Amino acid sequence: MNFWLLKATGTVEDEDAMLKNNVITIGWSEFPDFSGIENEVQVKKVMLDKYPSMQEERCKAWAGEIYSFIKKIGQGDLVAVPLKTRSEMIVGKVTEDYEYRQVSNFITHVRKVRWMKTLPKENFEEEYDTDLNSPETLLQVKASREQLSGLLGMKSLGNLLDELTNSLQDLELLREEMNELVKRIYEAKDLSEARLIATEMEKLLREIQQGKKIF
Repeated sequence: MNFWLLKATGTVEDEDAMLKNNVITIGWSEFPDFSGIENEVQVKKVMLDKYPSMQEERCKAWAGEIYSFIKKIGQGDLVAVPLKTRSEMIVGKVTEDYEYRQVSNFITHVRKVRWMKTLPKENFEEEYDTDLNSPETLLQVKASREQLSGLLGMKSLGNLLDELTNSLQDLELLREEMNELVKRIYEAKDLSEARLIATEMEKLLREIQQGKKIF
């Protein structure tokens, strides 16, 4: 799974359309369907056919971004998009391959996403060492497994192991406490004392079931 930063939403109206239709876009709506594109060279040719005077370096950079949007972003990848009207990023999970579809005048080259959460822009820049004012439209963000798990709402393997260890320790403490109660029942001098101990055992099990008992 890769994590991408995408800064191409056009106007506020286009941003609303993007959020409403659950899509991301790379912009460049003046270009035709890129579905048949196989490499960056072909993207460059389309761009230069439209803009013959475009500088080589700039054309190469933009063609690389378009090609990455079409081919390199995979289903299941995460993408963060800065919002225009709020100081937040919205994070989504890419669910489908590239599609050419008229969503708005600006949005034609799209990828379907499932929006998941928002993050403060300031926190995003700090945590992922990114600059939202950089000239790139699309770039890959370096993120650890723990960071990706946090974005997905998943617990890391380390946290799961810690929770499992704690649960096993709780079960061991429960076993010891229950064994002690059983021993007391066997050692009870009369039936009334045994019943009191059994009631104590039932109360313990009830508290555990209701989540009130913490060892």
